[in-house]
Amino acid sequence: MQVENKLIAESISYTSSKANMKVRTEEVGDLMDIDAYCANLDECIIIDNDIWEQEVEDGIKFMDWLYSGSGEGSEDDRARIRSFINRNYIERNSTLDNVEEIQVALGEYEDAVSNERQYIEKRRDILASITSVEDYQKFMESCFCNSCFADNILSGMKYIDSFASHTREITDCLALLNDEAVDLYEKYRNNLKEAIAILTAKQIECSLDHSHKDALIFPFTYYEEIEGVKQPIQKEITCEPHLKLINRYSNLRIYFFWMDEMVREGKKVLVGRIGGHPY
Repeated sequence: MQVENKLIAESISYTSSKANMKVRTEEVGDLMDIDAYCANLDECIIIDNDIWEQEVEDGIKFMDWLYSGSGEGSEDDRARIRSFINRNYIERNSTLDNVEEIQVALGEYEDAVSNERQYIEKRRDILASITSVEDYQKFMESCFCNSCFADNILSGMKYIDSFASHTREITDCLALLNDEAVDLYEKYRNNLKEAIAILTAKQIECSLDHSHKDALIFPFTYYEEIEGVKQPIQKEITCEPHLKLINRYSNLRIYFFWMDEMVREGKKVLVGRIGGHPY
């Protein structure tokens, strides 16, 4: 699965309620947030030449506003947008197969995303539509940037019965862990039963599996600098807590651990297994 992010040039144009760029500072910030997310994934937001002729206020074209200082708007916003333009491609035509396009806009615009939350949700919707286990696994990391997946995460996923019928539920469950698990750990690290209860209230059930802890150890890779060179180091981590999917008695679940100081500097929830019991 490939994604192409494309800026809608017309979203730059002024409207009756947005008469100039001076009143669009918050929208500029939102666009920069999307750009930063894409940059973290080594993706661009494609921009075509239509953007230069858009009027950002009555009688003032975007190019003149951006480079000649014409019209209303802060110099900070101009600088941010120039950096955005410089980072991204101009007039790139896709020749890739199996491409999903995400339309990005400056401000609310029909069928487009205009802030980071909307952008992430769009990526997750694309993820939930993927029916191949391998393609799903390859794309999912880009949708959950606060998560770290075990090195062998595919080993459980490829044995999920009727995988294509469960992708929405798996995606929503991973989103819950990605968006909330680390914060819950930080708040309730001295009473993790409360954190588990909160996750249970938002999912079918979150529980522990004390009797099988020895079978719930999964490998994660982190990096250490040794003699000036970053070296991969594998660490085995017990992921006993698990969220159940489908129903309380289902064998489909997601095993996780809240965080580990060595793996991704303790800032990511660790997802050890997606699938059935590993024992």
